[in-house]
Amino acid sequence: MKKFFLIAASILLFAAILCSCNDKSLCGTYTFGEGVNFSEVTLNEDGSFEFVFSPISSYLGIGSFTVRGNRLTLETSDGKYHYVFRITDSGIEFDAEASSDIIWFGEFADGALFKKN
Repeated sequence: MKKFFLIAASILLFAAILCSCNDKSLCGTYTFGEGVNFSEVTLNEDGSFEFVFSPISSYLGIGSFTVRGNRLTLETSDGKYHYVFRITDSGIEFDAEASSDIIWFGEFADGALFKKN
């Protein structure tokens, strides 16, 4: 029985690593806005992210992300904030109702479409 749990735990750990960005096409940088007024989300293959809310913000959101169905959730490494997006054929769409209220001077609102660069 102990061997079974060890094997099961190993499989789950391996699956978690693979699921970080199992669809390589999802990984990359997504931008909302243009010029000097933009916001940017970068999804890395290792399951980490960077969220630049605004060029005037001193806060850089970093942490890990998960994908469940068509929902992308960014959890900051300090555990204080989370940001949710709907994955669409056109990019990732911000879900303000499911996300933390603080967007650090970002000028995006519910439904804002971040397009992949």
